Amino acid sequence: MRRKQLWAGMLAAVLCIGSLAGCGGEKDDAGSGDTGTAEQTEAKSDDGEDAETEETDSGDKKVVLWTWASGQFDLVQEKYFETHPDADWEFEEVVVPAEDYLTKLQQGYASGGDMPDLLMAEMGWRASAFSLDIWENLEAEPYNFDRSVLLDNVIGQITNDQDQVIGVENAVNPAFIMYKRDLAKEYLGTDDQKELEAMFQTYDDYITVGKEVYEKSGGTVHLFPGLQDVSNMMYQQKRDQNNVGEDGNLNVLGKVTPIFDTLEKMRDNNVCGNLTMNSTEWNNAYAGSEAILFPGASWSVTYTVEAYDPEGSAEGNWGMFTPAEGGFSWGGTCYGIYKNSDMKEEAWDFISWALLSKEGAEAMKEGSGFFLPVKSLYEDPEYTSGTRQSFGDQEINKFMMEEIAPNISDASLSIYDSLVADSVQMVAEMMGADASLTADQAVEEFQTDLGAKVPDLEIE
Repeated sequence: MRRKQLWAGMLAAVLCIGSLAGCGGEKDDAGSGDTGTAEQTEAKSDDGEDAETEETDSGDKKVVLWTWASGQFDLVQEKYFETHPDADWEFEEVVVPAEDYLTKLQQGYASGGDMPDLLMAEMGWRASAFSLDIWENLEAEPYNFDRSVLLDNVIGQITNDQDQVIGVENAVNPAFIMYKRDLAKEYLGTDDQKELEAMFQTYDDYITVGKEVYEKSGGTVHLFPGLQDVSNMMYQQKRDQNNVGEDGNLNVLGKVTPIFDTLEKMRDNNVCGNLTMNSTEWNNAYAGSEAILFPGASWSVTYTVEAYDPEGSAEGNWGMFTPAEGGFSWGGTCYGIYKNSDMKEEAWDFISWALLSKEGAEAMKEGSGFFLPVKSLYEDPEYTSGTRQSFGDQEINKFMMEEIAPNISDASLSIYDSLVADSVQMVAEMMGADASLTADQAVEEFQTDLGAKVPDLEIE
């Protein structure tokens, strides 16, 4: 493969919540590695600013990508070079932990240091990344990107405050409830998708049924693994509500107060376990028998279900259904081009093939299970056909892309999104650990935590 991998620090598991609010399927299971830096020299870009000379040790040209998901797009890269035999450049992946990515971009650009040719921005902190003056306008020459080729509800999340498209989304990320069929049959009486959807029409239904499950199991089984699973789902279902009000202050209490009210009821009725999302115990719950329902997104099939429950996946022990209050979007990553890159043409050729072409779409689907937000792809029913062994005979692709995706609300982004989400998840964890913490007290804790991050803003 034409790609060198360089390690940058200790890697963190990256099934993202809170500040990342999910990462479009980016699961980092590569472990740890030695810190490395590319051997680079500086050159002047067309606008006079310092830019990297894209040369490997052997003198070959390279396109540098900073990523928290090393190897995720190996197949896409292989297919690209197979179909582009005249390409005279190589990929180089520099692995940057997701929680450090935005800071590294800020510091690299401010200091005139190393920067990638291909930029990434995750949904949870995308507005902050887009506020940096480092992105190429992809609708300008020489790219001439036509935004009409993408699904309409994607455009708002790939444009900057000047209404310029500066990134291309790497996947549609419909989210839903995943369930373990054996436990659903035993404690819910059915593993049928439609019957489960009818059973759970409201969050109060989760509470009623979850209490019954806990009692029936003698306290060994919960409906959900933990309160954070629910708080994250409820928060993502409200993604169309911007966190900034017309007065410029944080308009979030109306969004988060109902979440804490629901978490208090769920905790007090033993609806949820006490597992922290992304912890080892939470990962193990996928293969365990202590929880029945798991909120998940399209990327969860590969990066949680099949990764953490290989035996159940082999037996087709998983299903999906639409959650109470509807499906939602969770995560998402877009790719753009660094404005001072010397490899703009090569970077755009790869982006446009991988994320906008039919051939790239097939490679993305085969390699990562990702579906691109390109309108024309959905004219072919074969694109969304098929399933995965982990979900038995359920047509999960059609379910995700035809039942959930069309009903996802548009994202309304702000530079404070990751801060708000982090505070919600922090307080949810507190509520799980302290049974005496009321919803009203949780709101106070949320305000205190968020207020410390943005002391100059009112929290309303």
